[in-house]
Amino acid sequence: MISFFYPERAARRVARRPLPHLLAALLLALFAVPAIAQDVVSGRVVKGGQGVAGATVELHRVSSDTSGMVGRATSGPGGTFQFTLPARTDTATFTVFFAAAMVDGVRYLGPALHPNQPGAGYQVQVYDTTSAQGAVDSLRVTRRDVIAVAGVKGGWEIAEAVRVENPGGRTVVGRGGTPVFGVSIPPGASEFQTEQPLSGASESTGGDVMLVGDRVVAAVPLVPGSRDFLFRYRVLGSRKPLALPISQATDTLALYLRQPAPNVSVEGLNDGIPFEAEGDRYLRFTGLRLRPGARVALRASRPAGGIDPRWVAGAATVLVLGLGAFFALRRRPAAQG
Repeated sequence: MISFFYPERAARRVARRPLPHLLAALLLALFAVPAIAQDVVSGRVVKGGQGVAGATVELHRVSSDTSGMVGRATSGPGGTFQFTLPARTDTATFTVFFAAAMVDGVRYLGPALHPNQPGAGYQVQVYDTTSAQGAVDSLRVTRRDVIAVAGVKGGWEIAEAVRVENPGGRTVVGRGGTPVFGVSIPPGASEFQTEQPLSGASESTGGDVMLVGDRVVAAVPLVPGSRDFLFRYRVLGSRKPLALPISQATDTLALYLRQPAPNVSVEGLNDGIPFEAEGDRYLRFTGLRLRPGARVALRASRPAGGIDPRWVAGAATVLVLGLGAFFALRRRPAAQG
């Protein structure tokens, strides 16, 4: 049996919360540490080793009891900027900061600034942009994790974490603002929800991904490196197997089927392996190097019992933790200068 490290009390709190509030709970559970030692964050916005002047830079704070922007500045000559950190609140058990810079219409996130790290030498790395078809074609799904929970009258509650890789050295943007990447989900999915607390999307965009027909598409440019997207949806019951469309080449697909589900079988993936996450039991089915059009499906021999839909939010959180945290805290430490 495989188990994630995730404190039980924190897991129960998180499972009752909607996704917009999950980040603080995760940090509280895993990164409860002393207050940040530095009083000032100073750094540069950098592109190709050169400073970028005139960029809008925001300072964000994430703590156990609040999160949001706490400062805004414009980068000066050489791309320099500086922020004086606000005082830590008496009720906060931890505080983490990060900066975000807007360049050429793209928002770039700097690394999380952890306690006891110096505030000097911070860098926000930005890139040139491209809409070339070759760059778009190079985007790929390196990992897709799917939690499936049998619902009422044969329906399904689904939560997904999709990791997209941009292997090039430029940010990929769509021509005319069109999305550059997407994955297909079962037809007729409803109650689609997504939240990316530290993704860099502004409140006005409504998130990093959106549902267009039967495709979940990236609503933001894709910067070099990997990007994780988290979303969930519901599929109504049907006598037909639930097919999970594979429209993009996928390096690794992991399907987590919550137990007990004695009347459900999985097609197109390796045999299920018992898996445990904070007291919940699953069977984990995996597939490697799946090509577009590969068949993956869940077949239920009869309708399953009902569940609380809110459970999926907590399950998705546990899964993302197991992936190594797709939030900004998994970024490398701030560059020193």
